[in-house]
Amino acid sequence: MKTITMSKVSLSKSTIMGAGFLLLSALLTSISQVYYANQVQGVHPFLFTGVSFFITALIFNVIALKQPKRLTVAARSFGYDLVKLNGSSVLAFMGFYYALKFIEPAIVSSLEMGVGPFFAIIVTAMIAKSKIRATRAQWLITVGTFAASLLLVMTALFGLSGVKVTSSTDFVYGIIASVLCGLGAVLCTIYSKRLSNAGWTSSLILAHRFYAIIAISFLMTYDNLLTYLMGNIDWIVLITIFGVAVPTFLLQKGIQYCEPFFVMMTICFIPAFTFFFQLFDPRIVCSTPTLIGVLMLFILGIISVFSENQPQ
Repeated sequence: MKTITMSKVSLSKSTIMGAGFLLLSALLTSISQVYYANQVQGVHPFLFTGVSFFITALIFNVIALKQPKRLTVAARSFGYDLVKLNGSSVLAFMGFYYALKFIEPAIVSSLEMGVGPFFAIIVTAMIAKSKIRATRAQWLITVGTFAASLLLVMTALFGLSGVKVTSSTDFVYGIIASVLCGLGAVLCTIYSKRLSNAGWTSSLILAHRFYAIIAISFLMTYDNLLTYLMGNIDWIVLITIFGVAVPTFLLQKGIQYCEPFFVMMTICFIPAFTFFFQLFDPRIVCSTPTLIGVLMLFILGIISVFSENQPQ
């Protein structure tokens, strides 16, 4: 079995461009997280995902129709990766939206990002079928993000977070969903990167990666879907465009230019943005322990961006 070293990120023009896409995606995502968490209390968490991702897929399928025919032909040769990307998207997005129903938005996004670097190292090695020797800095950053995530779990468990835990069962489910979301995010990054390297455009990937989410969501909510849609169509369309479609497209562009570990560390900025915006939600009180955990992830994200460019 061969041994390869995780590549260092050079702050080239393309990497800086990718980081810009990722940060803008993080900003829009954090706003939508807080708004969504406030809107879905008392309803099935997957009512929104079915409608929202159906609209998102429709938008990018229309855009993909204008893509050169050679890309459609190329798509058939990467069908297995596309299936795995759809499955990964179910973990990433449905796990995330499920967790938001029960746990403070900043903690949900923190847990996702906190386990992301660890999964990025381990899962990349498993998929590549190679032994990846991460740098010392990468392992230190990974341990740090995991510690920050553990702090946030304890914060929520002991009732010190911005949203009080009302059910221990819901709390456990929320934590599990957040961790699965982190795993799904890494897998999405890896398989999206494969398709991007194969010549797929960002819009073409996004046109075909949400079929599983749409199908599962509709199957689980078909009895309430029409009523829910008629009463909430205005904000659903708004959040879908600016909170799902646009940030997902920006994330896809960032993945195109950056390596998986860099992607997972850069989006550690999301919890910091989310913590700020959730201060405007009257349902959530300001939590000092949550702020400490979020700042730890934020600082580690910054350290990661610069340490990856340093000579070993």
